[in-house]
Amino acid sequence: MITIEELKKPIKAALYNVGLLLVTLSAAFLISSLLVGRDFGEIFWFFFRSSVGSVDSVLRMLMRTTPILVATLGLIVAFRSGVWNIGGEGQIVIGVIVTTGICLFLPLPPVVAVLLSFITSFLTSGVYAAMAGFLKARWDVNEIAVTMMQTFIAIALLQYLIDAPWNWGEGLYPRTAKIPVGTRLPFLLYPLNSTFLIGMALAVGTYILLKRTVFGYELQVMRSNRVAALSHGIDTTRLTVLSMLLSGGLCGLAGTGLVLGEYFRAQAGISGNYGFYAIAAALMANNKASRAPFAALLIAFLSQGTLGLIALGVPQRLGEVIIGAVFIVILVPRVMKKWRGG
Repeated sequence: MITIEELKKPIKAALYNVGLLLVTLSAAFLISSLLVGRDFGEIFWFFFRSSVGSVDSVLRMLMRTTPILVATLGLIVAFRSGVWNIGGEGQIVIGVIVTTGICLFLPLPPVVAVLLSFITSFLTSGVYAAMAGFLKARWDVNEIAVTMMQTFIAIALLQYLIDAPWNWGEGLYPRTAKIPVGTRLPFLLYPLNSTFLIGMALAVGTYILLKRTVFGYELQVMRSNRVAALSHGIDTTRLTVLSMLLSGGLCGLAGTGLVLGEYFRAQAGISGNYGFYAIAAALMANNKASRAPFAALLIAFLSQGTLGLIALGVPQRLGEVIIGAVFIVILVPRVMKKWRGG
């Protein structure tokens, strides 16, 4: 049974992070008010109204939470093994490309197309990430550099497809036609799609995988000490490749969800920086799947709130600066504590 003393530490940590978040937001909003000539209170109020001020804003926040959560789970699998998958954004894009291609161009029954999209996206994005894992395990090639370069390749491939062979031919910016109605997943309550439930199910599955299986234990051992893992008979090469396969596969499912549950097509910017946000979310969750939904929700809250500030004349890029500043302020003390052995 959990005692009051055992609850004090996480409660204290949560209150500290909330206080730090409010102080950082206040400082960012004060600077924003000076830059755009708006009242500080107006910016603060509009931020919260845009994120949690109505049922619609809450639903939109949860909608943003879904791809961030799924991508975060993917990165956590890699991070738990000691491998740094920084290419979640590119793996999301691969999922978008595969899903759009299957739903638009293969003459399949809708249910088959949807199932094939999930399976193929997982495998394709997984293999894409596993390439970096293989290079890391076989020749110790830096996985951060490889996965980052893979992101640029994936984004460039998507841009080529929507500019030329897959271009819809209508609209003000490059995009494909919409996928058939039968392949679109239903909404729970518009604009929140049923992909949110899939994301939560994946969170439970990832938690069980990492905490209740031999595979999860081996990942933890390998991250702590590769030499010790080898001495205990753990195949670190296989484990590195497999962890990256699962990591990339989950990120690919985030891309599938964006196509089947939100945009219903492929277009520029569809990945929404969710792969990069997921890096911060994984670190904020301390690489624990049980905390991933809360970290993803916090980032979605910040993203939705700062997006709403555009109506007040705050540039979108400045909103991204605010999010970045919050991440830095929250994460740096934690990193410094680890370096000091705390």
